[in-house]
Amino acid sequence: MTVEEFLSFIADMRGYTDKEAKEKVLTRALTICHLLSVRHQTIETLSKGYRQRVGLAQAILHDPPCLVLDEPTDGLDPNQKREVRKLISSMSKDKAIILSTHILEEVDAMCNRIIIIAKGKVIVDSTPTKLKEEHPGKSLEDIFCELTTFDD
Repeated sequence: MTVEEFLSFIADMRGYTDKEAKEKVLTRALTICHLLSVRHQTIETLSKGYRQRVGLAQAILHDPPCLVLDEPTDGLDPNQKREVRKLISSMSKDKAIILSTHILEEVDAMCNRIIIIAKGKVIVDSTPTKLKEEHPGKSLEDIFCELTTFDD
């Protein structure tokens, strides 16, 4: 399927049957995710970064108030990571975004709250800035390792 065919299919599944409404949500998702230039390409021919954007476009098609993203930049090159981060940051102005990641540079780049869970328990619920202030001179990675390494 092309990007547009796929998103049109998802719009049908979401119940957008009115042609105008469907076109509006498709154009909005394609625009937000910077996919207009590849809308007629088949998904299989796209780079991993563009495929990630197609996934995001599918997720925002119905304009949900909250998104849960799991490792959204995994496997992307630095330019693709930057683009996806900018996209996520721009969407965070209008919706709650929960980012599940082990890549702590993602947390530093995009998050205004950090929750660290270890052994099924919340051990940190703070902001990245405050957490770094509480552990001067340490990176989030150092802090994470220190807090989640247990002697068994």
